[in-house]
Amino acid sequence: MLYLASQFVWFLAAAFVLGLVMGWIGHDGGKLRLGGAVAGWFAALWGLGAALTWLQFLNGEPAIWVETALLFTGVYVAGCIVGALLRGAGAPVATGHATTAAPAATLPPVAGEADIAGQRPAGLVAARDDKPDDLKLIKGIGRQNEDRLQALGIWHFQQIAAWTPQNVEWVGSYLAFPGRIEREDWVGQAMTLAAGGETEFATRARAGLVETSRDEGEPAKA
Repeated sequence: MLYLASQFVWFLAAAFVLGLVMGWIGHDGGKLRLGGAVAGWFAALWGLGAALTWLQFLNGEPAIWVETALLFTGVYVAGCIVGALLRGAGAPVATGHATTAAPAATLPPVAGEADIAGQRPAGLVAARDDKPDDLKLIKGIGRQNEDRLQALGIWHFQQIAAWTPQNVEWVGSYLAFPGRIEREDWVGQAMTLAAGGETEFATRARAGLVETSRDEGEPAKA
């Protein structure tokens, strides 16, 4: 196998770099998990292939192909692990108004919170730098919904962009319109706006062409 490694050193380096990138991108911010069914099956297959070649149950060209596959998959997985470890050890990457949200437990509970299906999203006691995003730029969020979201500690596009399906279910039930958040794609719109992009609705809202997105007393624009 050392001979094969010397022959494919640059390809192996590329596989490691690819694994590094995928590990970095795929890291979810939690602890690195090496268990699970998928990892178990992979380890079992890798070990079986290694046993077949090292114990010489396979010889000749089949053995070379199996050993080459073992090398590349092993290096790729090692890259994934290193990438995930580096991402986990690094500081959070800020995007737009990204922020580390304080746990929802730091905010006062709402009436009947425990009975609402799903999971309440994490909130902030106040907007970062006292500069909340204009949540009304998201289609489906008017003045009333913006006020209710801010009461939950939701001030920034990045917070909505990070909602899980359980968070969406909870907020939809709390605002008394389950399913609307998914239909109007609040999370997708928030992702675009948090990244500095623009949606067709946000453009119209900024121009004052959406009545529900105008602040109180703001006149309509021609």
